[in-house]
Amino acid sequence: MSRFSLNKIPDGPGVYALYERDRAMLVGSAPNLRALAEQHMVGSQGPSDDLRAVLPHPERITKICWWQHPAMEDADRRNAARWVAIEVLSPANRPRFTLSNLGEVALADPEYVKAMTTLISGPPAGAFLPKTLDEMARSVYELEDRVASLERRLAEKD
Repeated sequence: MSRFSLNKIPDGPGVYALYERDRAMLVGSAPNLRALAEQHMVGSQGPSDDLRAVLPHPERITKICWWQHPAMEDADRRNAARWVAIEVLSPANRPRFTLSNLGEVALADPEYVKAMTTLISGPPAGAFLPKTLDEMARSVYELEDRVASLERRLAEKD
């Protein structure tokens, strides 16, 4: 993932899932999704050691999805939403984490759980498909070919 790609990821709070093909591999939550992606997915060394500790092959990630909701502004409720997302998406990697008392209160609220289940079961607020270096190079070459073709067509009209 390149730094340029980060502008596709919101800089607000949310719950996210990392996918390998169509299988959720990891579910998490963050107060700033873009900052989290920058910290763990972008860098000269590639994926961070922290990400590699919970996901042995982060280079295999084919899609990043995220869900946002006003309740996720609050860290406790965001972590409760993460718990719901883990139950709904059943990721391959289920890291242990504890909820605060306020997070437990959110999970005890059937309306909150229903709202988060409906949210996570539906389409994500957004998704990003990271490109490999080969895919990015191919895109550049294709773009260069298209620009050259347009330049030739413009020159022919003159």
